[in-house]
Amino acid sequence: MGERKSGKQPEKKPIQKTGVTLSDIARAMGLSAMTVSRAFTGSEQISEKTKQEVLKTAKELGYIPNRWARSLVTRRSSIIGVLIPEISHTYFAEVTCGVEEVVDKTGFDLLLCHSRGDAEKERAEIHMLIGTRADGLIIASVQDSKTERPFAELEDAGIPFVLVDRFFPNRRFSSVLVDDLEVGEIATNHLIDMGHRLIAHIQGPPVTPAVLRKRGYLAAMKAHGLSVDKDWMIGKDFSNQNGYVSMRKLLQLKPRPTAVFAANDPLAIGAVRACREAGFRVPEDISVVGAGSIEGDHNPNPFLTTVWWPNQEMGRAAAELLMKAIADSDGGETHIRTFAPKLVVRHSSGPAPSK
Repeated sequence: MGERKSGKQPEKKPIQKTGVTLSDIARAMGLSAMTVSRAFTGSEQISEKTKQEVLKTAKELGYIPNRWARSLVTRRSSIIGVLIPEISHTYFAEVTCGVEEVVDKTGFDLLLCHSRGDAEKERAEIHMLIGTRADGLIIASVQDSKTERPFAELEDAGIPFVLVDRFFPNRRFSSVLVDDLEVGEIATNHLIDMGHRLIAHIQGPPVTPAVLRKRGYLAAMKAHGLSVDKDWMIGKDFSNQNGYVSMRKLLQLKPRPTAVFAANDPLAIGAVRACREAGFRVPEDISVVGAGSIEGDHNPNPFLTTVWWPNQEMGRAAAELLMKAIADSDGGETHIRTFAPKLVVRHSSGPAPSK
């Protein structure tokens, strides 16, 4: 006699099916594949009861929808492309968080791309996002202020997009902006109010935020009757290293500037490092003001005097404008939202040194 088994047999678990298709669902329900497909796309030709039964059967069979196949039918991918120049920069991280807050509530997904500050790579990433059938784009562009062609082509092709902290003077696009002219004026006026008269400017690349911040610096100096030496305006990009190198050159000038307005915080941080390495105290010997408030709440003891604006709110605004454009609720109109900056005084700025 064989050995008798005792006790309960282990319960058999249902085999997990893989590769379940719409045709499998249709056969299981005795429906046509077309009916099942229409149920998934929300067609009004299918009753609500049938739609619910199809979804229930699909779940039981372990069906995983193919986003790309569905996009061929609906002409929607439910993807929003976000293109930024620097993924590690807290400014762009906060903007992206704001975008995500809005997009998460809509059923869309984000596809984040990083241009590394390269204009050619940015154009390639835009083409990639178009190729993935992204429903819309949010772009912090690194194209110079006269290179609006990539965005004119998007607009002419009817692809919804919103620019963040960028605009192009020769053509109006939907944008979420900071009043960058005021950024330059606020920072420079603060230094003038502290008694400084020899004020230099470390500038960024030829994109509109940098161009307008420099213009604001010049306007504030002119309004107070202060001259600007051409050697006091220096720099080529928004990097920390550019701030460091530019500040080292400014320290060699005679007369040496007693204060510096840097076009963004990374530039200002590089400038402070150069001052300290050269034996100058900040702010006792040289005052430094940045823009962007990247230290913010991320630093337990923020040092840099800066100009602040609501990064996360700008991201939310960009996403809201884009979702409206995708829904075509505004008739394809162009919208621009501008946010006001404000001065945040910390420890890197002080009174002009006495002679």
